Order: sequence, then C-alpha cells, then structure tokens
Amino acid sequence: MDRQIFFTSLRPSLLVVFLGTLIVMTIFELVKQILDPGITVWESHTFTILFTSCLAIVIAYFTFQSLHAAHRTASEELAKRIAAENLLRTSEARYRSFVESADESIYTVDPEGKYLLMNTHHLARQGISSGEFQGKTYADLHSREETGRFSDLVKKVISTGSSLQDEYGRKGRYFLRQLHPVIDPASGEVIAVTVISSNITERKQAEKAILEANRKLNLMNNVTRHDILNQLSALSGYLVLGKEQNDITKSREFFEKCERAADTIRSQISFTKEYQDIGVHAPEWQNLHETIERSRGLLVLGTIQLQNDCAGYELYADPLLKKVFYNLADNALRYAVPFTRIRFSCEQHRGSLVIICEDDGAGIPPEEKIRIFQRGYGKNTGYGLFLIREILSITGLTISETGETGKGARFEIAVPEGNYRAAIEK
Repeated sequence: MDRQIFFTSLRPSLLVVFLGTLIVMTIFELVKQILDPGITVWESHTFTILFTSCLAIVIAYFTFQSLHAAHRTASEELAKRIAAENLLRTSEARYRSFVESADESIYTVDPEGKYLLMNTHHLARQGISSGEFQGKTYADLHSREETGRFSDLVKKVISTGSSLQDEYGRKGRYFLRQLHPVIDPASGEVIAVTVISSNITERKQAEKAILEANRKLNLMNNVTRHDILNQLSALSGYLVLGKEQNDITKSREFFEKCERAADTIRSQISFTKEYQDIGVHAPEWQNLHETIERSRGLLVLGTIQLQNDCAGYELYADPLLKKVFYNLADNALRYAVPFTRIRFSCEQHRGSLVIICEDDGAGIPPEEKIRIFQRGYGKNTGYGLFLIREILSITGLTISETGETGKGARFEIAVPEGNYRAAIEK
C-alpha cells in the first residue's frame, strides 16, 4: 500500500522535472552561444556538465523534499484510516455482539420497509435463516393489515426524527416494539429505522386475568349477597309461621324448612370462602402432569385407578389449577359409581391443547350436559363444576362435557395457543 501511494505521487513530479529541465537546458545553451560564439566543443561540454550537475542537485533536493512531505502526509492519512477502520470494526463487533445476545427481537428497515439487519432472536421468531431475510421486506413476512400499520409507524419516525413505541398482538401473542431513527451524521437525515420488539404476552395475560378475576369476584359477591338475603327472608318467614302454629307437627315442618334454609346459607358462605381465592395470585406456568399428581394425593381413591397420561406440557393458568383436577376426579367418585378408573390424557387439535378427563361410569344425560356447570346445580353443593369453569376461564380455558351416556363421562378442557408449551425438563 505504501509503495503504491509513493509511485502514485511520483508520476506527476517526474513530468514536472522533465519539462523544467528541458526548458532550463535549452535556455542555458542559447545563452552560452550568445555570450561566447567561438567556444570549443570540449569547453561547451564541460560547462554543460557542470551546470547540469548543479541543476540536478537543486531539482533533486526540492523534488525529493516535496515527495517526502507528500509521502509523510499519505502515511499519516493511511494510519488514521487504518485506525478508523479498526475502531469501526471493533465497534461493529461489539454492536453485533450486543444485538445477537439480546433477548429481544432487533431489526432495521429502510424507508421502504426492506430489511437491512435482523438478529438471531428475530430470525427464530420469523422462522427463517440468516441468509433468507436478505432482500425481503416487512410485507413479505406479515399480513397487509400488519404491514400498513408498521409502514405508518416508520413514516412517522422518519418525518419526526423521534422514537416511538407501539403495542400489538399477533397470533395470540403480544409484543411491545420501540422504533428508533437511524440518522446519517453527514446529512442529518433519517435513513432507516431500528426496531426493538419485546414479547409481553405473559404480562398481558396476567393483566387480563386480574381484570377477569375482579369482574367475577364482584359479580359473585353481588349474586351471593342476593341469594343469602333471599334465604334469610325465607328463614325469617318460616320462623314467624312456625311460632304462630299451635300444632306441633305443623310447627316442625316450618322449622325443618328453616333448617334447610340455614344449610343453604352455610353452603353459600362456604363456597364464597373457596371462590375468594380465585385471581388472588397472578397466573403462572404449571407442569400439567405434576399438578394432576398433586391433586391425586388429596383424593380417597380406594380401588379406583387414576391414570395420568399428560406428561410433557405446561399450562399458563390460575394457581388453583390443582383444584380443577381434584374436583373433576372427586365429581367422578361421587356420581360415576359403579366405575373402575379415571383417566387424564391430552390431544392437540387445530393449534389448541385438549385435556381429557374420562371415566367408565354411567355417563351424564344429554339434558344435563350444560346445566352441570351452572352455579348451585348438582346433588352435593352444586358448586364443584361451576368453580372449575370459573378457575379455567381466568386465563381463557374452557370446559365441556362430551361423553356418551352409558359409556362414561368425558370432560374436555380446551387450552388455546399461547397458554400451553412443552414442559421444561429438570
């Protein structure tokens, strides 16, 4: 590189020396002939050699001094450029190391939405390799509606030169993206936009679950208060009627009704104690197989076999999920007799996970399949299946009874995409 710069600087200098020497020597010969026309050839050659030698020394001195200065300047510029390149290379390596190690998706697009950079995390989110995003635009990987919204955000960042953030949902997940302008130092113009996108699905799910739990608690408080007041009114009425009766048999009938009303009030209050725990704690990821096993420990199974075939999954649900499986199994123990087994299993269906609880008992009549989830319906307290439905609905899970009468009960819990994942091996 140094030699190339030296010879590049030398070429114009040689041309100047050649032309200068030619002119000076021509003038010297003319002056010599004018001053001494009779000078001999050897005398003329001697003067020419002496003059040429002196002239060469002078020219060489100034020429090489100029070349030396040019060479020194070029060397300094080269050293600066190499240092700048090394600094840029180091800076780029640090920047890429930061981008690749970040847990967020990071990518850069030009004003037309063409990808200029995409880190490994975002490549994995889009399901493409590092070589496949080259030449692609945002529109190639997103729907028309998503692209339109993103383009508007990019235009706003470019026009204002300011950063902004945007929250959006996609395929059951939620993201918070921050858009930052990339400014050209020379022109001061925004030439691209860098996006940092974070997955906030769990936070949004927790927020929705808390709002849903509060709504359910408020509704249940109002309904329960109304029901208890109705029972107290009936209780008071029966007491008054009982006191007015002279016949002991008649009085006993009213007092028995008072006792039933009191039992109903006791049952309602007991239920509120269980219901008040719904939504108290934020939803969390729970190992499905282990949760079912914990509920097994609370059951008195006797000779009944409980089969757990739900390994390999985690559910995002209310911490009371254990009570769901306990109540399902307990419900079978109470109403499915005679039967021999309870089985929990899992199936994937159209992007959802279906958890199945089935027994080999008598099953549930068609006219009762919907009513069994209603509050107060049932032979015991009437709250077991209702409580199950409420716990599951906190995080968007649903339950239905799909069994065939005479062949056993079959409860199916539908878990939407985003609320289940492969279990983390310990």
